[in-house]
Amino acid sequence: MLPDMNSTFRVFAAHYRTVDSNWSYPAHSHPFFEVNLVLSGSQRMKANGQPYLQQPGDLMLLIPGEEHESYAASAQGMTYYCIHFDVDEPAFRELLCARSGPFFDSGSELSKQIRPALDKLIMLTLDEAGVRVQSRMMILSALFELFGALSHVLSQEEHSTPSQINPTASYVASRLEQMVGDIENEDGDALAHDTVESIAQEVGYSTSSVNRMFSRAFGLSPRQYMSMLILKKAKLLLMDPDLSIEEISMKLGYKNIAHFSRQYKRWTDESPSQFRARFHK
Repeated sequence: MLPDMNSTFRVFAAHYRTVDSNWSYPAHSHPFFEVNLVLSGSQRMKANGQPYLQQPGDLMLLIPGEEHESYAASAQGMTYYCIHFDVDEPAFRELLCARSGPFFDSGSELSKQIRPALDKLIMLTLDEAGVRVQSRMMILSALFELFGALSHVLSQEEHSTPSQINPTASYVASRLEQMVGDIENEDGDALAHDTVESIAQEVGYSTSSVNRMFSRAFGLSPRQYMSMLILKKAKLLLMDPDLSIEEISMKLGYKNIAHFSRQYKRWTDESPSQFRARFHK
């Protein structure tokens, strides 16, 4: 029997690019996971101050907040493929953040296992046919293949044994999920702050300690994770045409529709009504 599942993910800025020998990208960080694969030539990448040299087939698996910069390192330039993604599945996030390091050479088990999925994504990226239903489903299939291969290999690594998983961070994640699931007619303004504080008291740590543990385990703060869960719930509710946006705002703990609409637009760059219209068109 398959378990009930309710997970969301986001994939964006996937690109295949050929650059000349003078190319570089300045130091930066972002709140997303990134896979960066060199296809030809070579690339120097510095992640958290540590230099790495990527040859064809070598890849970098970067986690949220990890500062990195890149340079073409061969006279003929290089070709690379890059994809950014985010997921709300806590166990998967924890595996990704617990990887032994960002660099995986072409002969590593991780590189070999995820390369077939990456090759499919490269083909689909070059095809630029994502608007067709068939192409979108093929993209989703390749993405799930990528996520499945990543989770399989990382769960086998020694550092990802259950004894290394932070039980406190996992408990906090499950409590946040439970609280968002139960949320209704609460004060949306203070909910995230009060929830993290109350969970910190449950586990016997300060709020700042819980924030640090959670961020190390999952690559984002408890408040950011809770916002992700609320956004997921909001989208599911907006897909129900029988619910008014005012009813949805109340179910999500907001005192009024204006506050919910502002917060939703801050998260997604579109209003709840725009999302609903796009979904039901």
